[in-house]
Amino acid sequence: MLKLFLGNRAGVLIVLPFIVLAYIYLNSLTNYYQQGTSINLGLWGEMKNSFGLLSKILGGLLVLSNAFLINWIFNTNEFYERNTYIPALLYVVLMSFYHSLYSIDGLLIAHTFLILLLVKLYQLGQNSDARKTIFNGAIFAGIAATFHPPLFVLLPLLITMVLIIRPFVFREFILLIMGILVPTIYALFFYHYYNHKIDFQLLKQVSDYQKKHIDFIVTASLFVILFLFSLVGISSKMQKSSIRLKKLVRILWIYVAIAVLLGSWDYFMFGQIERFSFLMIPLCFFLPFSFTTKKNQFITTILFYLTFVYSFVNFFL
Repeated sequence: MLKLFLGNRAGVLIVLPFIVLAYIYLNSLTNYYQQGTSINLGLWGEMKNSFGLLSKILGGLLVLSNAFLINWIFNTNEFYERNTYIPALLYVVLMSFYHSLYSIDGLLIAHTFLILLLVKLYQLGQNSDARKTIFNGAIFAGIAATFHPPLFVLLPLLITMVLIIRPFVFREFILLIMGILVPTIYALFFYHYYNHKIDFQLLKQVSDYQKKHIDFIVTASLFVILFLFSLVGISSKMQKSSIRLKKLVRILWIYVAIAVLLGSWDYFMFGQIERFSFLMIPLCFFLPFSFTTKKNQFITTILFYLTFVYSFVNFFL
C-alpha cells in the first residue's frame, strides 16, 4: 500500500475514504474515542452534539478534505521531483489518534483554515503585488483563531511567516492586521450577543481520557523516529533545492513551533494531548522525506506499517 501512495497515480486517493470509514466504524463499535455532549467551537460557542452520526460524518469529511489539500500543496510546490500522494495518507493515519476525526470540533476546523493560510503563504512572491494574498491569508488565520482562541496568542508569528517570503511593506502589514480583525470582530460580537463562554479544556466530558496517554507515548515515539529519518532526506533535498523551497520549509518550522507550544500548554494545563494534532500538518510535509533515502527505506517502511497497524489495533486494547 505504501508503495502505491509513494507513486504518482492520483487514483490511489480513492482508498482514503475507505480508511476513514474503517476508523469511524471501529470507533462506533468500541466507543474508544468518546463523543462529548457538546462540540467546542471557540468564540462561536458550543453546539449540542444531538446528532452523533452527523458529527462523525462531518469530522471524517473534513479530515479527508484537509488531507487532499495538504497533498495538493505538497505537489504544487514541488517538494518532490514528481507527484506523490503519501502526505494525504499520513494525515489520515496520524489524525486517527485524535478525537477530531470521530467528531467535528473547532480544533479540526482550525486545522482547515491553517492549511488554507499555508496555501496563501505559498502563493506569495518576492516582487509581485501581494496585498490581496496577504489579506486573504490573514482572514484565514483570523477564522482559525476564532474557532480555536489560543491561536490568537501566536498570530504575531504570521508576520514572521510573511517576512520569510517578502520584505516588510507597511501597507501589507496594515492589510494583514485588518484581515485578522475582520473575522475576529464578527466572532466577538457573536460571542457577546449570545453570552458564550470559552472552555479551554477540550475534552472535559471524556471520563477515561487517561487511557489515551499510552497512545500518545507509543505514537509520539514512532513519529519522532520517523521524523529523525526524514531529517536526513530533508537535509539532502535542501542542499539541491531552490531558495524558494528553503523558505517554504522555514514556514513549516514555524508551524511546528506553534503546534509544540499549544500541545505543551494543553498537556501541562489539562493533561490532554489534543492540541498536538496541529503538529500533524507540518509532519505531513516532513515525513515523506523519510522514505526517500534508500538505505533507511526498509526501516522507515516498517515504522510506518507499525503506526498504521497500531492505529487499528488500539481500538481493542
